Amino acid sequence: MLILTEWIQIKGSGEVEKLDSHVKDELNRYIEFVRRHGYFAEAVSSVGTDAIGEIEQIGLPLLAKYPQAIFFGGQIVFPRETFLTRWLHNHVVFAIQSRFYLRGIPFIILPIRA
Repeated sequence: MLILTEWIQIKGSGEVEKLDSHVKDELNRYIEFVRRHGYFAEAVSSVGTDAIGEIEQIGLPLLAKYPQAIFFGGQIVFPRETFLTRWLHNHVVFAIQSRFYLRGIPFIILPIRA
């Protein structure tokens, strides 16, 4: 399972619909890639203001449907880390990992080079 989060500034309701469409298009690209390699793939998405809450709302029902699921989250690794980059980019994935761990749900963090 791949969990993607994307932070953007929304300036109107039309942009929310545009974002939702963009996310679904990107997820379909991943699904096609995985299926071309002979594996099953399914995608779910959600747009909201609370990334951690949205991921929990999506993840927990998926775990009921696929009890052997393993969740992955990406951790951005900067060549030169500053206080600001640590503060802006490190909170969400660790908060999700902590919440999932307390429920006994496997969650693996993978480094992503910026």
